[in-house]
Amino acid sequence: MKELERCNILGTNINVTNMQQTVAYLEENLEALRGSYICVSNVHTTVMAYRDPFYRQVQNQAAMALPDGKPLSIVSKKRGHVKAERVPGPDLMPKIFELSEKKGYRHFFYGSKPETLELLKEKLLYHYPSLQIAGMYSPPFRKLDDKEDAQVIQMINETRPDFIWIALGAPKQEIWMHDHKGKLSGVMIGVGAAFDFHAGTVKRAPGWMQELCLEWFYRILQDPIRLVPRYFSTNLTFLRHVHRETKNRERLSALSGKSLKIAMIGHKRIPSREGGVEIVVYELARRMVEKGHRVDAYNRRGGHVAGKQFIRSVGKNYNGIRIITIPTLENKSFNAIIYSVLATIRALFGGYDVIHFHAEGPCIMLWLPKLFGKRVIATIHGLDWQRSKWGNFASKMLRFGEKMAAKHADEVIVLSEHMQKYFLNTYGRETLFISNGISKPEYRPVQVIKDRWGLEKESYFLFLARIVPEKGVHYLIEAYKNLKTDKKLVIAGGKSHTGEYFSQLIEMAAGNDQIIFTDFVGGRDLEELFSNAYAFVLPSDVEGMAISLLEAMSYGNCCLVSDIPENTEVVEDQALTFQKGQVDDLKQKLQDLSDHPETVKRYQEKAADFICRKYDWDKVTDRTLDVYYGRK
Repeated sequence: MKELERCNILGTNINVTNMQQTVAYLEENLEALRGSYICVSNVHTTVMAYRDPFYRQVQNQAAMALPDGKPLSIVSKKRGHVKAERVPGPDLMPKIFELSEKKGYRHFFYGSKPETLELLKEKLLYHYPSLQIAGMYSPPFRKLDDKEDAQVIQMINETRPDFIWIALGAPKQEIWMHDHKGKLSGVMIGVGAAFDFHAGTVKRAPGWMQELCLEWFYRILQDPIRLVPRYFSTNLTFLRHVHRETKNRERLSALSGKSLKIAMIGHKRIPSREGGVEIVVYELARRMVEKGHRVDAYNRRGGHVAGKQFIRSVGKNYNGIRIITIPTLENKSFNAIIYSVLATIRALFGGYDVIHFHAEGPCIMLWLPKLFGKRVIATIHGLDWQRSKWGNFASKMLRFGEKMAAKHADEVIVLSEHMQKYFLNTYGRETLFISNGISKPEYRPVQVIKDRWGLEKESYFLFLARIVPEKGVHYLIEAYKNLKTDKKLVIAGGKSHTGEYFSQLIEMAAGNDQIIFTDFVGGRDLEELFSNAYAFVLPSDVEGMAISLLEAMSYGNCCLVSDIPENTEVVEDQALTFQKGQVDDLKQKLQDLSDHPETVKRYQEKAADFICRKYDWDKVTDRTLDVYYGRK
């Protein structure tokens, strides 16, 4: 079934169509449309959908969202859909009834009052004598319980309707149709007050008022107490936000084909391996510069997670990326907030075409450049508020940043399909899934890691990431201590605001000289550790998309990861998994790997080609630029 063209207005996908095309579409695709629903949209429903993420989801999951209101067709025309016309529900009904007399379609009417349904039946059979009215039902005003609802479904289906007309008023009728999608045998169409119009109990605005977009005013005269507040609110909101949306579209059009000036906010510093965010920002920024764009990276002044000795001074320019350093406090609860405030204010005066926020915390200030008309993109690298290292205040601020991204960002990028579902279910926000990337590295033979830690090729299991509770290092140590193996366990990474946790891990490993803590590693140390591991282990409870996992596979490592969606989406069937948080399962999988080097070899042979084909930084950069330009 070919879908009709759509125009997105305030987040709702309104069909670009006319009456003749709509009737023909329904006739041609009736069988495919059975069980689905059609919204008849106007300014009021579009503004409600803009304000309410769930209702927007209801509207956008409809098989069709017809432009009942004249303003919707006008906006569509102004956005280049010259054939857009309105398809009012009350006018669609008689067109379908005329067709039904020829085709024998059956109709069920659900909603309104019993007396209105009686009048409606009388009027319809007078004008359409051959019309097959399969049934009518006026439900009680209250919500039906499950048993009553099942009886209604059975009653409707027993009448074998082709069209099910729903008149409960918005948003109730759209939500009812959404809840009954796939349960009813006909196509549902929500038509609001159309039953009253055709029954003659309510007079409809004359045609000339409809053409002048004054139908709302006529209805106010009929019911001023109820409708004045509603229309005053929704109409002004519609005009204001459509104007803003139109301006955004014009700005995007102006960006087309030009080199962009881009701000990156949210990382600690680049170049750095303190976390995945820093790697992502650098890999994107350097490739964008190579493509002719200007990128300013807003570094955060402050300590390195592994100590000041790892801070690298790069001046004001690094590989073509302009470095702007923002001062902040050392206090872990406030330094990110102060950085976000100052970096955002500074960026307002940078003349940027795009401001790209990374991670939830910095997104607390995302609304400000949006208020000034900037194109704002947010990448949510993970649900940071879930991480145990943050206290109550910090978690609340991270959650607030997440909400700001969902509400105000022009586009939200996420790193997994799991997070896409989370944003859709939590905020009704559509997001874009753009993964991280990886490049095939150069193999490094054992050299420095032998001198420093006595390691030989394939003599150790490797964990390499930040030492924070959600990475699950405590599971790994506990499982390893019960292994029968000659393989060492190397735990490589710096502690990130988690000195107490790191001390706990040292205490857990006390007395076992086979467990080696390397602290933060980079450069040749890191390359040799990845190149020569027996297997890589990532026992995380929480992830976004782990850069270290991509890197481990790119070096051709056999990998064992927790079975959280963010990990399993990456590895598919090219790595081993264990049940998250289950030490016994982790221990068993480690023992199997230790006892069966042929299994390790099998995974090693396929890992690098698989991961490098699947995740490519150049493709990731191109897709991100498409988002900047509005091409998605």
